[in-house]
Amino acid sequence: MTSKKLFLKVAATDGERTRKALLEHNLLDTNHKILSQDSSLFIPLIHEVKKESIDSMLGPINYETGEMEFAPISEGPKNLIEALADHLSPTELDLVPRAYDLIGDIAILEIPEELSRHSETIGRAFHSLHKNFSTVLAKKGAISGTTRVREYQHLAGDKKTDTIHIEYGCRIAVNLSKAYFSPRLLEEHNRIAQLTKDNEFVVDMFCGVGPFPIHIAKQRKAHVVAIDINPAAIALLKKSIGLNRLVGTIEPIVGDVKSFTKRDIADRVIMNHPSGAFDFVSDACRILKPQGVLHYYDFHGGNNPENAIADKLTQLVKDAGHSVVNVNFVRRVRDSAPYEYQMVVDAIIA
Repeated sequence: MTSKKLFLKVAATDGERTRKALLEHNLLDTNHKILSQDSSLFIPLIHEVKKESIDSMLGPINYETGEMEFAPISEGPKNLIEALADHLSPTELDLVPRAYDLIGDIAILEIPEELSRHSETIGRAFHSLHKNFSTVLAKKGAISGTTRVREYQHLAGDKKTDTIHIEYGCRIAVNLSKAYFSPRLLEEHNRIAQLTKDNEFVVDMFCGVGPFPIHIAKQRKAHVVAIDINPAAIALLKKSIGLNRLVGTIEPIVGDVKSFTKRDIADRVIMNHPSGAFDFVSDACRILKPQGVLHYYDFHGGNNPENAIADKLTQLVKDAGHSVVNVNFVRRVRDSAPYEYQMVVDAIIA
């Protein structure tokens, strides 16, 4: 039975490149067949996508959008709930995760404790629906330690934790067992890169595997000092530098940012360590030039987290002997827990 779906229409010669880009961004509807007509392909989408996101994803590829009927790939289960209907009780089916993270060709599920004994069954069922993913993992425990690493349980597919993740054309080397990475900051990585100007000196205080530096150096003729205490994260960043054609430069440094003692050198400082950045605001103020821009990330909840997080940063900067000249921007980056968000504040510091 056919279903009406949104689609991208591209030339057949651009089909494979488009399919891979949509797959990497978790937009390809893998449950329905791609249609071929004349010399064009009609590729079904999971949901609507903003034009600017498609433009960034596909680059010079010409495309059209629309809606039409698509046939299912098979008459088997259409979703994970149907695939598990004979294995889990109705109560358990209500707890099955509806969403997942896709990092490169690795899918990551968040399985509630109540379903832990069914983890491998859920993973195998998920993989049967999404055969194009090489590996299915489940989050196991919280992010912990100074290197911010979490454990994962292998559920299905290849036994690996390393992959190449692509964001807006940036190729990022990832190894989930060695260094933290979240695909949910895709838009934030791109936003900061677009704000950065040519010839800026940028310091990323907790760079991880380097998504911010890679995005910036791919788009801007800027110099980015990328610091992380985890040697494995810096090794992955160095690999990514070799995977991308950069117009700017990246200087990877292994170490504690408090050991980076330079003063008044940065036009822009990135503090993406939402569980611990508040302890390093004085270091960020030291590194920034007067009137420099600080991108501060933190967790916050409540009814008005935007005002609360801006007030918190203003006080932290004041305690460091500096002042917030202006708060340029505040937003909720992502949900981090029920009624809690990862927030970002862009502020000019004096």
